[in-house]
Amino acid sequence: MRVRELAEQLKLEFEGNEDLGITGAADLEGANPSELAFVGARKYWKTAEASGAGCLIVTLDFPASGRALLRTQDPRAAFAAALSLLYPDPTRPVGVHPTAVIANGVKLGANVHVGPHACIETGADIGDNSSIGAGCVIAAGVSIGSGTMLHPRVTIYSGVTIGRGVIVHSGAVLGADGFGFVPVQGVWQKFPQVGGVQIGDDVEIGANTCIDRAALGLTVIGNGVKLDNMVHIAHNCKIGDHVVIAAQTGLSGGVTVGNGAIIGGQVGIGDKARIESGAVLGSGCGVLTSKIVRAGQPVWGTPARPLREYLEQLAHVARLPLMKEELHQTHRQLTHLAEQLGLQLTVPATTDPTTE
Repeated sequence: MRVRELAEQLKLEFEGNEDLGITGAADLEGANPSELAFVGARKYWKTAEASGAGCLIVTLDFPASGRALLRTQDPRAAFAAALSLLYPDPTRPVGVHPTAVIANGVKLGANVHVGPHACIETGADIGDNSSIGAGCVIAAGVSIGSGTMLHPRVTIYSGVTIGRGVIVHSGAVLGADGFGFVPVQGVWQKFPQVGGVQIGDDVEIGANTCIDRAALGLTVIGNGVKLDNMVHIAHNCKIGDHVVIAAQTGLSGGVTVGNGAIIGGQVGIGDKARIESGAVLGSGCGVLTSKIVRAGQPVWGTPARPLREYLEQLAHVARLPLMKEELHQTHRQLTHLAEQLGLQLTVPATTDPTTE
């Protein structure tokens, strides 16, 4: 693809050699003269000057140079769009592989691909232009919207509805029983999980992520949600639109997350907690049961608390060695003064500042 063609498709202004052929993309340090790279901030300008990239996507104030440039207010977003053009998804064959098992009563839309050893049970509805990878298992009555892609070895239980344009990566399990048990005479008895799962449009679900069915009603994943690998969404959770959740995060039953919230990796959220719209949960933080994280609020730590408070507490902890030394010095001064006055200084053993 030539620079001029790339600029036209991205709807960006360009300068430099418009006929330069672009064969791929790379980072600034590793790019060669036939590759595209991007410069997202002023601090990378020197790196860009030394880069071998033939074409750069840059900010509007980036200085002119002899190489081809595409200018935009958001180079990272434009670079992502360029990657989609330079590396289009491979074309998948249409049709059902001979080893796939398709039950009677399955509805397959137009241009559907079903890979080797996939199993689709009766009553399932697969939308147009969808792709079912090798070894996937789709239970009875599952509904999958058009343009959805299931990578190999995805398992979807009954009672799950998936919207349009969804991507589900390998090993994900959608609709397994929630973790619900009732103590009966000292023995844990299973609380039947008879609800379902509803997944919106344009959702991406990472590898080995699990979304549990509701005990009653629905576990809901809104439109545009992006779930990383190894995320666990428990029964009856309600995830709003355009929420992002990073890897190894777990949501307990009944958690609600508002639109646009951002949840970092290895976050734990207790039962029935409420994360309001636009809240930001830093990596590794813990949200207690029934806790409310207010709209737009960044929180960190365990238990999760406002970021400013968390940073202040970290600063206090960092000062503890200095405070300890100051306490030792004060103790020495008091001891010396007591000796001069002929007094006996008594310090309780449990609070002796000289004790390591």
